[in-house]
Amino acid sequence: MLQDALLALDIGGSAVKYGIWTKHQLINQAQFPTPLTRNRFYSEVEQLRDQFATDFHLTGIAVSCPGDPDEQTGIIHGMSYVPFLHLGEFQTEFATRLGLPVSLQNDADSAAFAEMTAGIGQGHLSALFTIIGSGIGLSIIENGTILKTTADKIDNFEKFIADAIKTLNNSKVSPVQIGKTVSLRNFKLPNTIDGKTVFELADQGDPIATLEVAQMYAALAEIMLFLNVAYTPEIIGVGGGISQRTDLLPKLNAAIDALLADDNSSINPLLATPCRGNHPYSCATHRNLSLQPRRQLNRRGLPFS
Repeated sequence: MLQDALLALDIGGSAVKYGIWTKHQLINQAQFPTPLTRNRFYSEVEQLRDQFATDFHLTGIAVSCPGDPDEQTGIIHGMSYVPFLHLGEFQTEFATRLGLPVSLQNDADSAAFAEMTAGIGQGHLSALFTIIGSGIGLSIIENGTILKTTADKIDNFEKFIADAIKTLNNSKVSPVQIGKTVSLRNFKLPNTIDGKTVFELADQGDPIATLEVAQMYAALAEIMLFLNVAYTPEIIGVGGGISQRTDLLPKLNAAIDALLADDNSSINPLLATPCRGNHPYSCATHRNLSLQPRRQLNRRGLPFS
């Protein structure tokens, strides 16, 4: 008798990562380049379904994706680096094509579920998770609950919070977008190198890559401080491929220190802004900002409270 399993998909702007979720483990992990069209995506997943059906009884497909999925309508609202996701109803069409139930979850929220149940978020009630890939995802946990919609996340934001969201969408933050910039400036060719190669070039002293990486850390530092001021979380988790770099936190903390030391930076006036409540991570104690690299769990987490 075949073992029950879910086919888990993490749809990103550059690649679709997949694996089999069975017996509380994610196995058979791999990836394929993100297709340009919905029909091609369906075909790729059909091949995976057929491949895994010989060893597992697939009971459904769990999809982690950018945007704001609405499981009542099957529509993935918003815009992302995967345009075909947002062209009308997706969930029912995908389920019908594959002959399996499909569930949808925002990618940053998927990471938050996983980390709060089995990772760095355990024992915390207030946390933020920033997932850095082709685009930047943000998941906010308050009182043990994920704020599910964009409206929940941005209602009643003051100007500095809006600025943080604007910075999140800055192309200088995403290693994937930085790769395109370095490729154009260094090789005069579009999209020939990835984010990992940019860091390797910077490590080798390439001046263009070094500048882009430095600007990325500066932008990330600004984001972390903005979010810390806005939400005063217990921890901020950083995910995506960049979180695998062992020098991420030391360099990010150095960039934060440099930003705080700059009297002309946009963040310093905010440090005098009263924070909500009496949270221990207050504006006045910004150096207690607790940054954590998010482990690459890449699995659908369970509800928590």
